Amino acid sequence: MKNISKINIALIGVLLIGLSMSCKWFTAADSKKTATGPTIDFTTGKGLDVKVQLDKKKTATAKISAVGGSLSLTSADGSTFKLEIPPNALEKETEITMTAVKTIDGAPLDKNTPTAVQLEPSGLFFKEVVTLTIVPAKEIPVKEQIIFGYEGEGKDYHLAMIDPKSKEVKVRLTEFSGAGVGSGSDIAWAANLSLQASTTFTQLQHHAGVITSQERNRQLLGDESGAEGWVKEMESIFEQYYEKVLPKELAAAELDCRYAKRAIQSMLGAERQKQLLGFEVRNWDTTYATMQKLAKIGAECKKPAAFQIVGGLADWQTSTKVCDILQPFKLTGGGFVMDLTGGLAGNYTYNGPFNSKGSGTYKIYLPDGLDKPGTMVGSGEGSAEGYSNSGTENYTLTPIPPCE
Repeated sequence: MKNISKINIALIGVLLIGLSMSCKWFTAADSKKTATGPTIDFTTGKGLDVKVQLDKKKTATAKISAVGGSLSLTSADGSTFKLEIPPNALEKETEITMTAVKTIDGAPLDKNTPTAVQLEPSGLFFKEVVTLTIVPAKEIPVKEQIIFGYEGEGKDYHLAMIDPKSKEVKVRLTEFSGAGVGSGSDIAWAANLSLQASTTFTQLQHHAGVITSQERNRQLLGDESGAEGWVKEMESIFEQYYEKVLPKELAAAELDCRYAKRAIQSMLGAERQKQLLGFEVRNWDTTYATMQKLAKIGAECKKPAAFQIVGGLADWQTSTKVCDILQPFKLTGGGFVMDLTGGLAGNYTYNGPFNSKGSGTYKIYLPDGLDKPGTMVGSGEGSAEGYSNSGTENYTLTPIPPCE
């Protein structure tokens, strides 16, 4: 174990600067690697909010008691779903409903019509793990399968916990929400992995904040007890970063080179935090080699495509130059300002004249080539001067020369 030296920090800085300066223009056709996502053992985490439309004509209901039971449903396209609840999962008889999903807007999937269901009552907790088996009417190649979940009616979209040994799609649930499987190219896989890594990192940062705040209070109050405890808790936080965040960021970068810079920034941030708290680098040789690898991926990557984004809905119209859609960006027009989280799918908020404000989700469909436009679809709701409304915005993304 070695401490981070000034020379090493400088070398990392050089890598990062070189990465940011050497990226070249990116298009969807550039990604050629085989998606490796389905082999990863995912853990659930908070994600973005999506907009779910249900097929109320395709629903099934059953009363399940403490002895367990099952519930099945066939959707309009012929896909089948079977929910199996083991004995002792429920304390009392509960009416359970399964409803087919028509569309999901805002999720990083190739299409907004995945094979999915919504399970209710929302938030129902099980003492034993229940299994949802999904058989799509049209087979999705294993390497393209993105198995996901969400809470409530579309909150916190995330990659789902699955049975890694099953050839069938088997989602493991401990409480009710929505779940399904969609198809994704390397680009969609990278977006899902980066989202999962980012949200897990945020959770770890929150826990680290709680631990360090408690330790500060303990020291200021002269409390000598528990001095060793916070160190072990922080070590656990850092280990979880290496186990749950970094592997997904690396996989995202390998699938879509535009995520290499983000992965390096994340690693630098984690190692810097360790240094400030007096911890040693986990394994400097490995860490430095990983950063070199990411820097190489980024150096060989084409520069993130810049787009002129034009469109909107009704009185909201924009024509805004965006240099990198992966990073948070703004759209403006007519006094309105829309803030988007960045990435191929995410959330947005807006404000404008007449006390206008609102929020929603969006999804970007990249063009197949530099001479073709892409599209972005947003779906949200808001209010102005006490009146509320909802709708769907449509935008065209025209490729423009890279920003300098």
